[in-house]
Amino acid sequence: KRRAATTRRRDDAMAKKKASRTSPAVERAPTRSSDGATATTGANWAALKKRINAGASSAAKAAAAARRALEDVDDATRTRDGGRDASATPRATGRNTAVTAVLALDCEMVGVGADGKRSILARASIVNEDGNVIMDAHVLPTERVTDYRTAVSGVRAKDLTAANGAVAFKKVQAQMSELLRGRILVGHSLKNDMRVLMLDHPKRDTRDTSLYHPLTRPLRPEERCVPGAPRGRGCRALRDLVRQHLGLEIQKGEHSSVDDARATLALYKKFAKQWESALRRADGRDKFKKRRVD
Repeated sequence: KRRAATTRRRDDAMAKKKASRTSPAVERAPTRSSDGATATTGANWAALKKRINAGASSAAKAAAAARRALEDVDDATRTRDGGRDASATPRATGRNTAVTAVLALDCEMVGVGADGKRSILARASIVNEDGNVIMDAHVLPTERVTDYRTAVSGVRAKDLTAANGAVAFKKVQAQMSELLRGRILVGHSLKNDMRVLMLDHPKRDTRDTSLYHPLTRPLRPEERCVPGAPRGRGCRALRDLVRQHLGLEIQKGEHSSVDDARATLALYKKFAKQWESALRRADGRDKFKKRRVD
């Protein structure tokens, strides 16, 4: 009898010890029975579900949206040294909004005449040396428009109305003349912009990225040299120059005269040191020749 009692006590102790080592049962996730009834949700599952849905609150969603917005801004404003996104467009590089010594210009035109091939001014944009907009105006047509060239110009009929802020041509022309006087003018194929503005600008103060030798290409067979271009050289498209030298994309659809002005400015600034040095050397040679003639 004593031996049997001892055995029972030992067995009970071992059973209790084994039970204490066994982990508590884990509640199962809710399941649906064949009749669609939801099984009882255990306390553990409720706590887990709360953690899983922690980001579903309005505050959490707002915080996530703010983080995504900051990431988008960072991606869009990365410097080229850090690997600028190839799909980005030119942006302002500083906060200066003054009329600086260097200005960049671009214009959009629309077509007039029976065939719409003759151009008049539709939009004029100027940015300063930081790329900030000094002037950006749509212009009231001086003739009946027969081709808005929207696919390229981005201009629509409603843009060229006084109700939408379009300005008279004479006013835009006068403002432009005042802004450009005595300043370095940067642009691409500036002869076209100045033609529709009906203005002139001194050659010594003009920096045309379509005519600067390092940004040109060899002439194609049967192609004639553009007036002002280096001998035997042809002009390249602005979008190609911007893609190659700045790693940016412009003119993928409708053009923006502000984007194009900023693009030409960025090209000029990249080559400004050697460009200005070459102009000074050429000016020195011209003065030397003039002294010899005198």
